[in-house]
Amino acid sequence: MHLSRIAGLVVISSVLVAASWDTTDTSAEVAPTAAAAPADADAGAPIAVANVTTGGAPVAGGAPVAQGAPVAQGTPVAADAPVAAGSFDGPTGATWPQPDAVTTRLVLVGDSLSHEASGLVAFLTAPKQFVPKFWGGTAPCDWVDNDLQATRSTVVVISFTGNSLTPCMADGAGGFLEHEAFAEEYRGDLEVLITRARRAGARVVLVGQPQRAPSFDHEDRVAAINGMLQEFATRWAFVSYVDAGAAVEAPDGQFADRLPCTQFDIDCAADGQTVVRGDGVHFCPVVNVTPCPVYSSGALRFALAISSAANDPAAFD
Repeated sequence: MHLSRIAGLVVISSVLVAASWDTTDTSAEVAPTAAAAPADADAGAPIAVANVTTGGAPVAGGAPVAQGAPVAQGTPVAADAPVAAGSFDGPTGATWPQPDAVTTRLVLVGDSLSHEASGLVAFLTAPKQFVPKFWGGTAPCDWVDNDLQATRSTVVVISFTGNSLTPCMADGAGGFLEHEAFAEEYRGDLEVLITRARRAGARVVLVGQPQRAPSFDHEDRVAAINGMLQEFATRWAFVSYVDAGAAVEAPDGQFADRLPCTQFDIDCAADGQTVVRGDGVHFCPVVNVTPCPVYSSGALRFALAISSAANDPAAFD
């Protein structure tokens, strides 16, 4: 898919990394409210969204569009009133408009993994207008009251890897939601995001997440999230599921930190493999550095899968 475009992006990325450019456009950052912006061990520090994942400037035709931060929980958005969890009760949505045949805008809603892939997704889905709605450490509940800017010509891509660190995920006892309570909260909030997008007539793409390294706690979260995403896509019209996580996993679906190189990998080691997960969660080979200062094969693979679905959602129904 788009081989010349991908090859061009790899060349551009390698040049930018070699030159050590950092042209972060802070005007295009999407910052959560102060109460919901901690850096976290799972998703990394909040990072600007204007950089191509490999460390360079936004690619022409795919630069993020500056958007507002998530509004406080419970604050209605005038242009798109909040939706109660569970209010979408079937796949027909009889009173909702069908999506246009051609999409001209892509809204990416998510966390730090979304950010890592964002510049590549923007490039690979050009000339769609790219609208960033993501921040490291956030969960779906941080975005349920945010204006998705969804229309019939929009595809809303939703990608969350399982953070439970912000106030809306608090358990009321000084900690954060885990296990069944975590899954229940995620399910309800994802339903709200999907419903609001579909009610506006937008297409929705749900992104399957990659397994984490065994050393990380809460390994049940990814399986729970992927299961509910697949269920939503099966049940609802114009909602698709793409298993982007599989692009950075071993063939048997288990966690992998290194994988055999592809034709696009410019950092292939002598053993024919490259790093796809640097810290057990994120893609960047360099740990705890943002934006990623080197080529990131994991980010490219994840972005390729997302872009395939965003460019042709019907093929993933």
